[in-house]
Amino acid sequence: MTTRTRRQRIWPYLAAAVGGFVLAWAIVAFVVFPPGAPPAVEKLPNVIGLTFDAANQRLQLAGFNAQRGELRFQDAAPRSTVVQMTPNSGSQEPLGSSVILDLSAGPRTSVIPDVLGLAQQQADSALTAGGFTTNVDSTPQGSDQPRGTVIEMYPAAGVRSTVPAPVSLVLSAGPATVSVPDLAGRTIVEARVLLEQLGLTLGDVTILNGGGGEPLAAVVRQDPAAGTLVPAGARITVSVSGGRTP
Repeated sequence: MTTRTRRQRIWPYLAAAVGGFVLAWAIVAFVVFPPGAPPAVEKLPNVIGLTFDAANQRLQLAGFNAQRGELRFQDAAPRSTVVQMTPNSGSQEPLGSSVILDLSAGPRTSVIPDVLGLAQQQADSALTAGGFTTNVDSTPQGSDQPRGTVIEMYPAAGVRSTVPAPVSLVLSAGPATVSVPDLAGRTIVEARVLLEQLGLTLGDVTILNGGGGEPLAAVVRQDPAAGTLVPAGARITVSVSGGRTP
């Protein structure tokens, strides 16, 4: 038998084998997986609490892709661990789809600002801007600082702390003796504010004449006189003229 004759006999078998393979492929492609059939779905595994790399590995083994989401400040979750996944774990999702993983940025921290020497309101504003809350000691302490200013703070300024966190303030009760300020020419409102800042109290107000052109009367006399040393909390009486009292 010649070589040509052998080839002629083999060709029918080869053609049948090729045809059978093509037919089998067509059956699988169009019957088992017909065009337009929905992709296979699987249940998303829970990766909350894992690091991104560990979560990505677990998702890939399950047939999904991990995608980094946003960073969120979390006190309880260690930095770079998954705190939220979208879609949620347990949902049925198409294989090959992406899962967005939000990660922990760890606890938010801030440096405690220095509020020593500030009035309470100013200290509150500075601490609030830094993410802190304020606790004020109920018993002011005597000092040479003006009444109501911050003379102590705990923790100390410059310490980095998680926020929100409380900062305790101790306020000055003012010096034991105070030099009476000169109130001449000040309005009643201005005199009261100045006296309170020094730990003094505005006492009786005597109106020498009324109905003047100024909207608020101005101090023309005071007792004790300016420069007199008085105990903290002392009352200062004044006489006003030139306008109406508030």
